[in-house]
Amino acid sequence: MTAEGHFVEGLLTGGNVHDVKVADMLFEDVVGCYVVEDAGYDSDPHRRELRANNNIPVIPGRKNRKVLIEYDKEIYKLRKRIEMFFGKIKENKRLRMRYEKLDETFLGFIALATLKIILMAIIS
Repeated sequence: MTAEGHFVEGLLTGGNVHDVKVADMLFEDVVGCYVVEDAGYDSDPHRRELRANNNIPVIPGRKNRKVLIEYDKEIYKLRKRIEMFFGKIKENKRLRMRYEKLDETFLGFIALATLKIILMAIIS
């Protein structure tokens, strides 16, 4: 999601797949941007991959890091928009509880919920 609130790309994985394992694949086409992620994406190889594409990682370090990670706290505040988006998505019980068995059906309902969010923003 961009700072303006535009959804760029998403990826649906299994519940047993950690986010950082697919992060490099998700961001391989992102070049020359600030990449704002939560501490779950904190890994040195992921940071190196982001920097190799001329990106600036804005990721706080995990609490168990021996060396503190410096990041721009003002830019990191933009992350709340992503959390608010997912909060609005989860207002729909069907998505919050994941009733759909097929990925295509689940992603279709996510698209409908996203469209609802966009239309509500236009109307208000």
